[in-house]
Amino acid sequence: MRKILPAAALLWLVCPVAHADPPDLSSMPQLILPPATPPAEVVLGPLFTSSVTAASNYIFRGVSQTANQMAIFGTERVSYDQFYAGAGAENVAFHNGTDAEYDLSAGWAPVIDGFRFDFGVIRYGYIHEPAHTHIDTVDYKAVVLHDFGPITLGASVYYTADFFGSGHEGVYFEGSAAYRITKKLSVGGALGRQTLEVGTQHDTWNAGVNYALTKHIALDVRYYDTTEHDLGRTYGSHYVAALKAAF
Repeated sequence: MRKILPAAALLWLVCPVAHADPPDLSSMPQLILPPATPPAEVVLGPLFTSSVTAASNYIFRGVSQTANQMAIFGTERVSYDQFYAGAGAENVAFHNGTDAEYDLSAGWAPVIDGFRFDFGVIRYGYIHEPAHTHIDTVDYKAVVLHDFGPITLGASVYYTADFFGSGHEGVYFEGSAAYRITKKLSVGGALGRQTLEVGTQHDTWNAGVNYALTKHIALDVRYYDTTEHDLGRTYGSHYVAALKAAF
């Protein structure tokens, strides 16, 4: 899920911040490489997946969304053939009353000649925003991944026409690499750049280790940093540990 109020610098003017994942929805760190995708002609029917993640910090594009405090993430996703839709929620702390984020996503994820693509849209919404403040944001994304033996390389771009209530465009670029050492252990990292039509831009990077404790539970330990430490502690260096359960 991932998702910042990215570029906290600009956002702190209206409301503190900057997730992700993650999470693609993303904004949480997770290097467990996805299993091989069935051939395009094989349709297995709707697939429902859920996950819960506890992390020592919520980092989105290098910027803490929880004022360097703990975060809890929950996600639900349904996929059918090459299409998917999902929803997620997590806590945030912007010091203006905003204390929760929800994420809605949908997209098309074809596999072509060994390249895994993901073309989709993500809406980041926020709970308990201050009156007359609207920072909900919609990102359009394009992602590609390819395996070269135990190495996976990726590239992605995210575009929004209204960057977290600023009224201006924002584009985020990222390149990533992961190396599977064993079936359970992988290492990897990413290098990204948040560009803005108006406001402070920044580069970010991360590197870490991911270990599958069981079939459904994984531990990720990761270092994050940005080029804009002068913008405050949320843009500083972070070591983050995250425990994720997926079903």
